Amino acid sequence: MQFPILIGLHRSRLLDTILLIAVILASAAILGFRCSPSIHASLFCAVLLLAMQAWCALTPAIKQIRLERNGEIFIARVGESDFVQAVPKPGAIIHPWLTVVRLQTADARTATLIATVDRKNSENLRRLRMFMRWQANFSEPNDDA
Repeated sequence: MQFPILIGLHRSRLLDTILLIAVILASAAILGFRCSPSIHASLFCAVLLLAMQAWCALTPAIKQIRLERNGEIFIARVGESDFVQAVPKPGAIIHPWLTVVRLQTADARTATLIATVDRKNSENLRRLRMFMRWQANFSEPNDDA
């Protein structure tokens, strides 16, 4: 791999599709439940509110990540142009289809990086997985598990 590696991040279509399927299944379950129309309406509203909250939570906070040869990670947040150094927190999930890493910057702000396989970024996800497995330092104790 040639360093530094720059990876642009975007919203995951896979996670959006899974969320849509979950909303459809929850709506179908509500329709199959025998109760008054007011309870149906309140359950639909609850499902829609939770779906909107989940959809907003899946919006990426990081627009780009830069991986260095020495294991350092730099991130550029959405709306910011500068890269800041970030330290990976313990408890990452590195899987061929999904990578979840919590990163903490020097100003104690935490960002969660959720990367899924997509047609556009399969090579970038492979590079990120390889870097996280072999270069990143997760040796801090897990104090908030």
